[in-house]
Amino acid sequence: MNIDYEYLSRIRRAVALYTNRKTSNILDGDFHSIHKGRSMEFDDLKEYNIGDDVHDIDWKSSSRMGTTLVRRYVTDRRHNVMFVCDCGRKMLGDTPKGESKKELALMTFGALAYITGRNGADFALSYPGDTNATLSIFKSGPEHLEALLYDYEKHVGVDGGVSLEQTLKNVVSVVHKKMIIVVIADMEGIASISGDVMRAITSEHDLLAIGIEDAMLTGGNTYDNDLGRYEKRFLSFNNKLHKLELEERERICDIASDNTKHSRVSLVSVSSQSEMIDSAIVLFERYRHGNYGYIKTTV
Repeated sequence: MNIDYEYLSRIRRAVALYTNRKTSNILDGDFHSIHKGRSMEFDDLKEYNIGDDVHDIDWKSSSRMGTTLVRRYVTDRRHNVMFVCDCGRKMLGDTPKGESKKELALMTFGALAYITGRNGADFALSYPGDTNATLSIFKSGPEHLEALLYDYEKHVGVDGGVSLEQTLKNVVSVVHKKMIIVVIADMEGIASISGDVMRAITSEHDLLAIGIEDAMLTGGNTYDNDLGRYEKRFLSFNNKLHKLELEERERICDIASDNTKHSRVSLVSVSSQSEMIDSAIVLFERYRHGNYGYIKTTV
């Protein structure tokens, strides 16, 4: 696929299908990536919660509003959104709705990067490479997005020597700033990230995940990318194999759900481009309300 401004036009058209309200407030609310502290520039007021510093209470505003309010401070209102996208031959398969996993991952990344940039955030991209994770700088704008899309498109279907978990570790060890980290991978890739690593990340950053769903290997005609042919019918239509595959998929989803729920990470899955923006909006809204774990959207 040749990435050019026509591809960016596809992203703009996809985003334009949704109201400005939905896509313009995706980064509103409380994120760890907004630095808070009394030594910084005043930002706004919020209702007092247990654990807030009593020295931050604004008594005049509290008296006027009839509730206890505390001052919040920020060093930098501009978010830094890091997209960590998985690679490998597994991304060359299809989703349950017959769409390319690679194309869906590219469009999901591109649409979310476009929305976050339009919301005043800088964004960057990291993905597994041969010997190390590839990591871009934080910027915004269509030229930056175009370059990242072209780079990711060249590598998304290539197997590397670095795991998704190692890529995340590299990101947080190299980037010394608060981030909103969005992982885009299939469910097996997300389940491969240990709970310990997730918890280490969420102690300092915000972590959200979008799972690209896989088509079934059994229950119908299945094309084998490695062998370049359709799988034999006595295997792809075998009822016992189909049952085992369903059980394995449930096991993977349970691991991903447990790890994300106990690590303060929100996770949604998508299987088509028509779902990606609605699912992303649900993901950010649920995250801001503390709904962690695997969120099965109905879009």
